[in-house]
Amino acid sequence: MCFLQDFPPAISNLKSHRKGAINMNSKEQKRLATTRELMENAKKRTDLSSELEQDLENLGLQRRMKQLELESKFLKNLNDEIV
Repeated sequence: MCFLQDFPPAISNLKSHRKGAINMNSKEQKRLATTRELMENAKKRTDLSSELEQDLENLGLQRRMKQLELESKFLKNLNDEIV
């Protein structure tokens, strides 16, 4: 005697699973599709967040390089005036 017969609605997927297939009703399929979509969207946001962080870091470095370039020109001009 199989104890799974005591819980037909909840365990029907387990019985099917033993046969190699899982039967899902449309509500479960929609939930699974929504979950997959949400996970994919979260992954995309994470990837974009990493890219934006890298872009901001690069912009900061570019700004600092420009600042150093301007300081260098200023000091060179100052030095030329002194000499």
